Amino acid sequence: MISNPRINGLHEIPNVLSAEEADKLSNAIDNQHFREWCPEGFDRRNRVQRYSGKDMTDHFGWVFDKIVSASDQANVALRRPLELVITEHTPSSCRSIVNTFEQRELCPCQQQQQQCQCYVAQLTLVNNGIYSVEKPVGRDLECWDLVEPATTILMEQNGVVIKTGESLWEWRGRISDIKDSNSCGEESSSVKGWKKGQKKLALSNKRSVTLSFRGVLPPEPSSLSKQMESCKLSEESEPQVPLAKLLTIIVTTSPIRSNPSTELLERTFDTFQFAGSEFAYECPKVIVCDGCRVLEDDTGENTDSDEKKDDDPPKITRKYANVKQTLRNGIATVDQAKNYTELKKRLHKLCADSQGTQSTFSNTTVVELEERHGYGFALRHALYNCVETPYVCVIQHDRTFMRPTPIQEVVSAMESREDIKYVGVSMKSNLNYYDIFSSKYSRRACTELKTMIIRPEELNISGNRYGPNGHSIANMVEPPSEKRRKLRDIARQTYMASHQNIIYEEWVESMSSSGANQDGFHQLSLTPTLFWYDNTHIVRTEHYRDFIYNPVFKMVARGGFVEDKLSPIIKRSCERLGLKDGHAKFGCYLLDDHSGDVFTGHLDGGSYNTAGLHVKRNASERS
Repeated sequence: MISNPRINGLHEIPNVLSAEEADKLSNAIDNQHFREWCPEGFDRRNRVQRYSGKDMTDHFGWVFDKIVSASDQANVALRRPLELVITEHTPSSCRSIVNTFEQRELCPCQQQQQQCQCYVAQLTLVNNGIYSVEKPVGRDLECWDLVEPATTILMEQNGVVIKTGESLWEWRGRISDIKDSNSCGEESSSVKGWKKGQKKLALSNKRSVTLSFRGVLPPEPSSLSKQMESCKLSEESEPQVPLAKLLTIIVTTSPIRSNPSTELLERTFDTFQFAGSEFAYECPKVIVCDGCRVLEDDTGENTDSDEKKDDDPPKITRKYANVKQTLRNGIATVDQAKNYTELKKRLHKLCADSQGTQSTFSNTTVVELEERHGYGFALRHALYNCVETPYVCVIQHDRTFMRPTPIQEVVSAMESREDIKYVGVSMKSNLNYYDIFSSKYSRRACTELKTMIIRPEELNISGNRYGPNGHSIANMVEPPSEKRRKLRDIARQTYMASHQNIIYEEWVESMSSSGANQDGFHQLSLTPTLFWYDNTHIVRTEHYRDFIYNPVFKMVARGGFVEDKLSPIIKRSCERLGLKDGHAKFGCYLLDDHSGDVFTGHLDGGSYNTAGLHVKRNASERS
């Protein structure tokens, strides 16, 4: 046995099993003689077999006896394990960069500062494994300050690594790589990519299997009273604050080829009436006009009013060679920039003329940004400089409401529950979110997500307004063609057969004795999401300002969308802290009334054509 000099309590024992014994054991595991593989890990990238009690003793008792025999030489006492976890590691499963502790909570003996006999003994089969470990200053999954630089440990094939004491409780790590035991000194393909002369198929089969005998006592059950207190609904009835005092609407826009026409924004604003008259006419609104970079003309003369900082015009790669992608990247020609300037003038006039009238553009301010910020930082500018309400509703210039939407009720639910920080309004791509989640993540995560679905009292809405037969569906904007109507009907049928809807129907059946969904009431749901959709959403202003846009965390990139960088961070947070705690920091949910229809649609501003553009295009095609 070899004790690691850098890590107290870490012991390495080579060649615990002979090659013949290891082959026999790995073949039995691979052929699933004892138990079938089950996909686990947060994103289902690991295949796992779990054993305990008599099954563990009968099938793997002889393996543990060999480990005990080898560990006795170093006076490491190992009691009978409580569980055996067999995990298959592949290059795909090693992509995670999240280091975790063996157990998030301390065992009872550690909590009571008693002598601890807990351990984890890991036997490695098939190929060597690389174990990356680090010791943070404090025992916290989100402590980034390290006592010393991270290090790696080679988990030799047929050898055992035993973790006790400090190495078990104060160090965190992960299996970060696989090393072919027959290729000494070669770097792994999962780090350096496919090597010259190696076949992709052969490398894709590269794997390592670890048998983790866990003799770790589970933590004592903690009181949930504090967690429950934060989720309790307010029992005292408070006077309802007008929505206009609670919510500011932020609409983001940027150059598109339909400029200088305001038709796209007018169509978007007209649908605000679906969110209620107070939302449409009384809530303060801010239109944020992002800046753009202007391409020089053929003469090289810069016609933009602002002087360019660089001598060269913005470069356009093949990815942004067409008009739509170029504008999406914030690059406009001289003519497009002029049209955009004209659009902003028209918006100022439209908002000024609407003041004091029954128009959706009343109470609207137009904010112009001199430089290109991108969606994320344009929204950031509005949040810091134009918002005084505790909540914001963020809408992109081409996102429309398709039917009556309970914005007032959503804000009331957020007022009652501090754990709801973001509510996304459903669209086509996330209507069946639970099914999307279950296709990506493990069975345990799906079961846990089901328990995290929220059904607030404020979203138990009367008047037959929502649900499959509600007035909201009856007043929905009809698709313009027969083909789209058929696609909508297919989407409804798909939803009714989805797990998203089945879970809801099971809940309604379980609550039937308490009168759920009776007397014209219909309960809407908030489904947790690990993706921060930039589609229409309501958010706590302080959550955006103090957390999402906190410069320390760097969760939003300048020039990009919020969802692009933030969504992977949410996923890693859940992988590190567990689904409930990792999600609670972001508190993002999706609204669903279980009707099978979306609340919002997409006009696709980048491809949007006004009637004038259609005439011009048809004329050019005829010529």
